[in-house]
Amino acid sequence: MPAAPLPSDEAGRLEALRSYAVLDTACEAAFDDIARLAARLTRRPIALVSLVDAERIWAKARHGLDITEAPRDLAFCAHAILQPDQPLVIGDMQADPRFADNPLVTDNPGFRSYTGVPLVNTEGYALGTLCVLDHAPRETSEEELDILSGLARSVSTALELRRAMRRMHDLAVTDALTGLPNRSALMTALDATLAERRPFTVLFIDLDGFKRVNDTLGHAAGDAVLRAVAEVLRGATRETDSLARLGGDEFCVLLGETTSAAQLAERIRLTLAERMARGGWGVTASIGSVGFEAMPDSAEAALAAADSMMYAAKAGGKDQVRSARYPQAG
Repeated sequence: MPAAPLPSDEAGRLEALRSYAVLDTACEAAFDDIARLAARLTRRPIALVSLVDAERIWAKARHGLDITEAPRDLAFCAHAILQPDQPLVIGDMQADPRFADNPLVTDNPGFRSYTGVPLVNTEGYALGTLCVLDHAPRETSEEELDILSGLARSVSTALELRRAMRRMHDLAVTDALTGLPNRSALMTALDATLAERRPFTVLFIDLDGFKRVNDTLGHAAGDAVLRAVAEVLRGATRETDSLARLGGDEFCVLLGETTSAAQLAERIRLTLAERMARGGWGVTASIGSVGFEAMPDSAEAALAAADSMMYAAKAGGKDQVRSARYPQAG
């Protein structure tokens, strides 16, 4: 049984598919309703909204079938996406050499006919199909193809709406200059951390000498400094840590533990100093670090405690880390 060849721009197609953040998500009525309607209007027992991932096909919606995913090598939809501008119609799979010995045909669930209409996005990539299947040989009429094509366009529209809403959300919680999450995103992460009631640490980072860069070298240089700080923070932290630009020259790191926070804060300070010197900017960082074994009253209280320690670092001569535990003794 030959597997379907890959589309000519498979890397671009997969990147486009992942931009929707739809794989492995929960059922949604908008997609379930379309699958159910496709089955009813074509009088087929099975209908799927099927997305073709790198090594599998995954059903965003399914009607009449309990299988959520299957290996791509066995997937009929992997063949259907090769020609995005036309449906794939197989009246009898046992008579088609591409599928006659496919285990999905010869064994359970024993498919015999398949009609799939590619789900083509605005960039022209076929992300998957809206398909209907039967356990018996079936011909597909022109009217049924028209119905499926219209429903497939509805699926594509729903996916585009989903992606647009995701992008709007990302813009709302992302700092445009550095690409880091913004203050709103950090407060959401802090609220979630407090709800878990596990130890955590907040690092509050404020740049020393940043105003002088803006005043003497211009705002373009200031922007370059802020982007360089973001790069340093990304390089120094883990994927499980939460980063944010709070505004101006203030940044924050939220760590899900307290044991190594002091060492991380010092490493960030030293790395920032080295990066700023390399750029010819007279900038350092004052960092406040507060470890929370007991839970503060709110996310705002946690941030304020770290802010207070940052000001202690400023008052102590700048370019240093001041650390504390919460609640502080005395």
